[in-house]
Amino acid sequence: MMGLPDFWFEPQLWIDGSWVPGSDTIRVVNPATGVLVTDVSCADPNLLDLAIRGAAQALTPWRESSPFLRGDILKRIAARLLDRKDPFARLLTSEQGKPYAQAIAEVEYAASFFQWFGEQARRTYGRISPHPDPTREYLIEQRPMGVAGLITPWNFPLAQGSKKIAAALAAGCTAVWKPSELTPLVALALAPIAAEAGLPPGVLQIVPGVGSILGRPLAEHPDIRVISLTGSTRTGATLLANAATGIKRVALELGGNAPLIVLPDADLDHVADELVRMKLFVTGQVCVTANRVLVHRDQELQLLDRLKHRLESARIGNGLDENVNAGPLIHHQACQAVRDLVSSAVQQGAVIISENRSYQASSELKDGSFFPPTILTNVTDQMRLAREEIFGPVIPLLTYVEVQDAIARANQTPYGLAAYVYGSDLSRCRAVARQLEVGIVGINEWRPLRSEIPFGGVKQSGWGSEGGEEGMREFLSTQVLSIPRPGI
Repeated sequence: MMGLPDFWFEPQLWIDGSWVPGSDTIRVVNPATGVLVTDVSCADPNLLDLAIRGAAQALTPWRESSPFLRGDILKRIAARLLDRKDPFARLLTSEQGKPYAQAIAEVEYAASFFQWFGEQARRTYGRISPHPDPTREYLIEQRPMGVAGLITPWNFPLAQGSKKIAAALAAGCTAVWKPSELTPLVALALAPIAAEAGLPPGVLQIVPGVGSILGRPLAEHPDIRVISLTGSTRTGATLLANAATGIKRVALELGGNAPLIVLPDADLDHVADELVRMKLFVTGQVCVTANRVLVHRDQELQLLDRLKHRLESARIGNGLDENVNAGPLIHHQACQAVRDLVSSAVQQGAVIISENRSYQASSELKDGSFFPPTILTNVTDQMRLAREEIFGPVIPLLTYVEVQDAIARANQTPYGLAAYVYGSDLSRCRAVARQLEVGIVGINEWRPLRSEIPFGGVKQSGWGSEGGEEGMREFLSTQVLSIPRPGI
């Protein structure tokens, strides 16, 4: 088993370039073992106000700095993250539970956003537009919105923070980051890395704390002009209501209920490989993971055999151990929530075909928050398992006869974040994908997200985008100058 690296940071708040003790502490435990990692200081509304005011003071020099300078700093942060992949990954696994290999991939993914937006910082283009008066013209510019409030979840604690921070800072905003109280360590670990890269004090403030205590004062603070949240739909609705009084810009990446449609001509071995990989990734705790698998009635048994073999061959355990494919859920309450969904489905006629309880072989994991990766058949659209986001390693199979019926059922949800289509005829796959009411579709691909492309949902899955050119626009406002046209 790999050990936890020595801390290169303090488990306190990061305000104005210094470590500041909080008003209380949060216990951070390893969800695989239940063992305490450390206690972390957390903010109260007064300390949050101190951090926001510091970010407001740092705003003018940062937004007036050269975009080239801002971009260079962000790219240096990317390089330092990649140089320290191993300690960051071990820290991430210790507090979140995902396997070390997945944690390494998250560090690389996080670095890609600093690299991408570091390059995009210099591309905040304006334009000249004609004026009705021939002696004048319009100059249309993109300006930083101001101080950004960033709220991120625990499933990708480094990557979700990085994509928001990098976009905000590239745009010329300063940022106050409230990471999840369940995974604050990897957020705090980023602070000295950013300082080493040349980020001025106050440009990025990091304030761990409880969402129910800090969410409202963050959303209502007069110095906050833009808010970006990744979280549940319920949390998004609450934050939106809190921000409404100040007419703030809000970007929301919320819950999902992604369908995966297996077309009749799909390569079932490829489907099984990718579906199991997808559901073991962060142990199914991913907003874009396939929540409902719609397979043609004549193919169900063939797909089921392939899934069963692959799922039962996986190793579930402590992410710091070697050759582990999936770790625990984030805490015991999460296990109970998934258990309730599965139990409810079984009571209504669903059948459990397979469970992987390989984690039970280790007595060291008896206090961990594990849920067995599970395959169910006889699942119907009316079951909670098909209507709600599972957020666990559960594969529910639903059957269809006509492809158009599968598409209609895939869209029968208030969510619209992601979807997947698998098939051999790419023209048909694209035709199906275009009828799906979601923000992104993976065609024969289980993980289509990249820093270079926009990502966001429709319906109750949120609004706005992260990544790509669109990601920086969330932190920019348009200003028009009507000016005299230069003459000779």
